[in-house]
Amino acid sequence: MLLLFSLVVLLTGCNRNAVHASDSFTADVTMDARAATGNRLIGKLYLSNGRLRIDWGAFADIFDLRKRTGWRIFDSSKTYMDLADKDLSTYAPEMTNGSLCPHTQVPSACKLVGKEGINGRVANKWDVWNPRGFHVYYWTDDKLAITLRCEIGETTYEAKNLRNNPFTDSMFELPAGYEKAERRW
Repeated sequence: MLLLFSLVVLLTGCNRNAVHASDSFTADVTMDARAATGNRLIGKLYLSNGRLRIDWGAFADIFDLRKRTGWRIFDSSKTYMDLADKDLSTYAPEMTNGSLCPHTQVPSACKLVGKEGINGRVANKWDVWNPRGFHVYYWTDDKLAITLRCEIGETTYEAKNLRNNPFTDSMFELPAGYEKAERRW
């Protein structure tokens, strides 16, 4: 019994950075702009304790959802760029009392269309008017408040196969030794 207790304590200590599956989610994500630019990104979303990471292969976007700031990291060059709230709006638009409308460019032209099922999740569908003359549609997860689907003109972002999955907290940290680079866009 003492040996079993010691093993449990040791394993708990070794996994202190692990996140429990009930608190963490992963999803498969795509950003499809082929009609507009010819580009399509395929990646993985990680969500845990108010933090979000989207790995796109060549780069990853990491955000603190409470502070609404983050970084874009480039492993190949060991560099990063600061990201702000506007960079996060596609993945997780800012909400007040469950509505994204107060944070849009034209709040009076924003409306909740209704609830829809998206990939087995309950989503709120939003119609957001962009002052450049087009509609942007968001489907935000009813419980997690992240975007499950977004249509901006001919560009579509989608998160599919959302599931509980454990991973480590270190995924949401700026890697040691990375140097800050100027924004390229």
